[in-house]
Amino acid sequence: MRIQRTRSRHRQVSRTRALMKIVVLVVLVNAILTTTFAFLAHENHPDIALGLTILFSFVLCAILSAWIRSDAKHAWLHAYDAGFLSSTEIRRARTVWVRQDCPRRWLVVLHIEFEGGFAASTTEPARAAPTGRETC
Repeated sequence: MRIQRTRSRHRQVSRTRALMKIVVLVVLVNAILTTTFAFLAHENHPDIALGLTILFSFVLCAILSAWIRSDAKHAWLHAYDAGFLSSTEIRRARTVWVRQDCPRRWLVVLHIEFEGGFAASTTEPARAAPTGRETC
């Protein structure tokens, strides 16, 4: 019983860490793009409603968060196909070893954390299952 609670807590911490990374990234990019949109919109149309800028901001947050999560999943799939990972699946509160030379490593780590696993670095080649779709 205690082991189950500990694993659940570790998974929740990992997922919360991934969500915080996504939130920080979305808020920073959203602030820059919404400010640019508001400046250009008011420059070209001074009587533009404030609600349109707020709507733009909310829609942009939704699009950015979906985009980042999708990109992280695709980075995971590419890293798996290319042999940069030690495991083929992410288990609860388990460590997945990611090679340092993985091209989109931070997105792979984000996906691992979001799925409840832990990412660790390795300089050794990862043991990947042969898929027949290996790339250079």
